[in-house]
Parts: sequence; C-alpha cells; structure tokens
Amino acid sequence: MELSERKKQILKAIIGDYIRTAEPVGSKTLTEGHALPFSSATIRNEMSELEEMGYLEKPHTSAGRIPSPRGYRLYVDELMERPADTEDDDTPSLRSMMQTRVRELDRLIQEAGKLISGLTNYASVAVTPSLTQISIRQFEIIPVDQLNFVIVVVTDSGTVKNKMVRTLAPVSRDESELLTYVLNQTLTGLPISHITAERFDIVRRAAGLSALLAPVAEYLAELVQELSDQKVYLEGASKLLRFPEYQDTRKAQTLLDYMEGERKHLLPATRKIDGIEFFIGPENGENPLSETSAIYAKYDIGNIGQGAIGIVGPTRMDYARLSAQLSRFAKGLNRLIAETFLSDNDGNR
Repeated sequence: MELSERKKQILKAIIGDYIRTAEPVGSKTLTEGHALPFSSATIRNEMSELEEMGYLEKPHTSAGRIPSPRGYRLYVDELMERPADTEDDDTPSLRSMMQTRVRELDRLIQEAGKLISGLTNYASVAVTPSLTQISIRQFEIIPVDQLNFVIVVVTDSGTVKNKMVRTLAPVSRDESELLTYVLNQTLTGLPISHITAERFDIVRRAAGLSALLAPVAEYLAELVQELSDQKVYLEGASKLLRFPEYQDTRKAQTLLDYMEGERKHLLPATRKIDGIEFFIGPENGENPLSETSAIYAKYDIGNIGQGAIGIVGPTRMDYARLSAQLSRFAKGLNRLIAETFLSDNDGNR
C-alpha cells in the first residue's frame, strides 16, 4: 500500500528524532518539535496507522514509538535527505596511507578498515575480493640446502607469498634454477583460476622429474585456494558498547562473540554491492546481526575484482551522514588502489 505524503512526513520526523535521541517518539514531541501542518489528533491517528502497517513499533514501557526495520528501509530508499557529494574529504589518514604506498592489497584493505572505524566511531568490516582473476607476476625458488627451499610468489596486486618446503631427494641449484625459469615462462601472467593440473603438466614436461615438482605443485594449489577465498577484517567491534542499545551486557556480549567468531557471517548479503548499500536489521540474517544495520560501499581493483568496505552499528544510526562519509572514503580508497596497484600493473604489461 502506498503511503500518503502526510504519513511519510510524520515517519521521517519520527526517525530523525529517534536517531538523534534514542528515545521513543510521541505525538506531543512531534507537535512541539516540528513545524508539521497537522493537529496532534491527526498525528496520533497517523502514528497508529503507521504502526499497524509495520513502519513503527511501540515499546512496552513507553507511550511513544520507534521505527521498525521496515520503517528504516523506506527511510533510506525514499525519505532520507542525501548530503551533497562534495570533494571536501575528511580522511587525512587515508591521504597519509597513499603517501606511504602500502604495497600489499590485503594489508591496505585491513588498514582502510581501521581508518573508517576510527573516523566514524563504528565497527567496520573490510572484505577483500575473491582474487580468482589475479595473476602471478614472478616466481623464485631460493635454495637453503639440497633438501630445503623457499618458494616466493609475487602477484600483480603486490602480494608476496612464500613458503619453506622440503624435498624427499636432493635437488641441485641448477635444477632449482631451471624450475624457476620454467614456472616464470609458463605460469606468469595467467589468472590463478587458469593454473590447472593440465597447465602444470607443461611445467613437468619442461622441467623434468625434479624432486621439487611435488612440493611446488602442492604449494600452488594451496595458494590458489587462499587467493580465491575472501578475507573479512573486523575492526572496532567494542565501539558498539557506547550505544544505549547495547547497555544490556548479555546482549552486547552475544553480538560481539558472534562478530568476532567466524567472520564470514559479516559478509554483506549475496547481492552485488552497487554504490552504497544498506542492510537493515533482519536483512543481515537470522542471527545477532538482525538487530544491527550495516552500510557498505564497493571498491574496485580494475578487472581483478571488487571488494566492499562498510560500517556496522545499531539500526538507529545516522544513515544520511554515515553513508555520505563512507561514499567519500570509498572514492579515496579507489584512488589509492588505482595509484598503488593498477598504474603499476599497466606499466608492467
């Protein structure tokens, strides 16, 4: 059922008051605090109807009402005044991170999560993309002795991975150098999803039956799995304790334990992030997050993939201010990624 403009005005005023005060809003508060062109009796009737329609809820201990998740959803979709998108950036720490030029993508995303948590004073969630399209830029096999070797892999996102492996039979320096050469000739520049058993057979035929082949193949399989998995970084979860919604220590501890546990729970809903997305209350799933809201923005790593960065807090959050701040931050993060990784990659191809 379509809401009348009058109902929308009243709902918007209630949500604004509740976000600001954390107190249930009554008709008297609306009459005295807003220049609404309606009588108190009309406002009471409209509030009752909004409650019946599921946009408001009435706490048992109060005569006032509070927004429901459905009310917040209508607010962010239709009623919220979106601040002007300005270039005035309040993220000096992000600029500082640009100057230090963090070279590993995972670390950069983790640091970005810390920054947005500090800037907003909310918990933050930073999600890396599934890097199935990332390529290996360079291999190096470094002999320690005839049985022990360090395998070093550098990806085109700047990530450096290494592992010590032990062979079952001695391997000469010449053999390790040959395998390094063959790996660099046959497996670099390919998306990791293309490094299959068939592709590694080419390496085997070119490098011969070196005892290094088995541990290298095993490590590459581990690496492909690791880079394909999305990483989820949580920062500032304890900041939620400052909100009145989490003054109940048992409720707060349940939420914090859930967030700090298997962090895959914090992945935004399966739909693709497009610009700024809001996940309100039960939209986060039937779990302790069902009484929270999250705002996410995407960031891009060229044709490698997309990740997300966002903040988590009570449903009574200032959606307009926080979404504008997160949008500015995500634009700065995209610039940083382009300057640090994508331009370098373009130059190396």
